[in-house]
Amino acid sequence: MSKPKSHYLRIGDVARRSGLSAKALRLYEARGLLRPATHSAAGYRLYDAEALIRLNQIVLLKRAGFGLVEIGRLLARNPQASAQLLRTRIATLERECAEREQVLRTLRRLEQQQVSPSVFHLDELVEAIAMSNQLDVDWTEQEREDLRQRAAQLGEVGLREAQAIWPELIEQMRAAMETETPVDAPAVADLARRWYSLVQCFTGGNAQTTRKLSQSWLAQPAAMATQGLDPALFAYAGNAMMAAGLALPHQGRTLDKRNENQMEK
Repeated sequence: MSKPKSHYLRIGDVARRSGLSAKALRLYEARGLLRPATHSAAGYRLYDAEALIRLNQIVLLKRAGFGLVEIGRLLARNPQASAQLLRTRIATLERECAEREQVLRTLRRLEQQQVSPSVFHLDELVEAIAMSNQLDVDWTEQEREDLRQRAAQLGEVGLREAQAIWPELIEQMRAAMETETPVDAPAVADLARRWYSLVQCFTGGNAQTTRKLSQSWLAQPAAMATQGLDPALFAYAGNAMMAAGLALPHQGRTLDKRNENQMEK
């Protein structure tokens, strides 16, 4: 026996109850997420209690950060697909939380460094946040002072030149790695010497500073990715420097097996 039409809600009523727009409800219908229970004689959409329950589920899942496609998969109630979506969402949230925590630490440090509101500079704040999003290193005050002094020695032009060299050098080193060029090949050795010189330029040859910087890169793959780096390229460059007799403090004492074999040939 069919339900009386008076027990149904029209789209405007559902929109008012949910706080959503009628346009949003039509979008959910177009995506297959929400369907009216029936239609009136005049063709108006009519919704029942089950549709309201489904709408509430959609709203809650959206607040949890799931997209409409993902919500559709969750509503299909496939246990394996749902579990995978849940794991992916958790990983995304963990990364976002880590990034927010990183920015929070930066802002707190900047707040402590401000002497008075009169010395506040927006450009410096934006630059500090951008640098923090790339790489977060827990420098000591002495290390920070040493880095500032080296930056002053290089000057603004020198710093820009050094920063401009990195992208091309990283690209060339990656090309060598992807073509499986032996780490002791002359061309790679030249790249290794340039890589080593740039690191030394930044760290001043301080072993502790170099080690801390390298460990921070390896611990933050997202930051590495923004610079075109990854652990494999880091290892290849490290092996190339070792082959050229230029090992940095953070590197191990042995080459990986593939490069070791290449050097023996």
